[in-house]
Amino acid sequence: MIFRMYNGKRSVFFICASFLLSFTCSGQPGMYPPLTKWYQDPMGLKPIQLSSAAGFAWGSIAIAASLIFTKNDSSFQKRVSFYQEAGAAFGYKSPFSNSFQNDAGIMYAIRKWMALGLTINILYFNDDINNTWAFGFRPFIRWYPYQRNKIKLFFEYGAGCAYSISRFPLTGTGWKADTARTGTRFNFSTKYSAGAEFQLRKSVLLQLGIRHFHLSNGNIKGIQRNPSYDGNGLFAGLIYAVRN
Repeated sequence: MIFRMYNGKRSVFFICASFLLSFTCSGQPGMYPPLTKWYQDPMGLKPIQLSSAAGFAWGSIAIAASLIFTKNDSSFQKRVSFYQEAGAAFGYKSPFSNSFQNDAGIMYAIRKWMALGLTINILYFNDDINNTWAFGFRPFIRWYPYQRNKIKLFFEYGAGCAYSISRFPLTGTGWKADTARTGTRFNFSTKYSAGAEFQLRKSVLLQLGIRHFHLSNGNIKGIQRNPSYDGNGLFAGLIYAVRN
């Protein structure tokens, strides 16, 4: 299994293979949502679709496989960490909303190469039409395919929900009849990201990364009420590891 070795080599293979698949399928019609280029949502191609509801299923399967098919290293001390990050994402579909996010939460390292987390989100969306705040939460999982000295590379996936002060988005993309669609206050959110952690002190780490962020209501009010939001951006933050 791809998570068998906690040194991360097989995790690297899985991530690289997924990106290779996105390159291979980038020219095939129907592999990505309308108005989306492969480089805007590289892990959004079928059947992976990490930026959709299918991503939640893949994430759950990955967590289960990580726990079932790997051995618990008795020498590894499970650690709790407090987690904070802030960043911005820029929408690549009309009305091209900018989003600013601040996340704070907790992580629990259950393997040397994997941690589970839960974060509370504060989000702000702004463009020529939209101007609203949203609040939510998101469970996530973070894999560390490479660790050396004071640097750790990670890939992360998370899915949760958010509730905004005003309906969001207020309009669709302008594609065919999509402009008439209006969003809702309640939405689901997904994100996947890649980045690095740099150890500053024994218990303090700096994290930097890039991410794709998706927000939509899953058609709970019908497709005419689900214009959705997708954006890519950067984030930075700190991690404080609690000493055992």
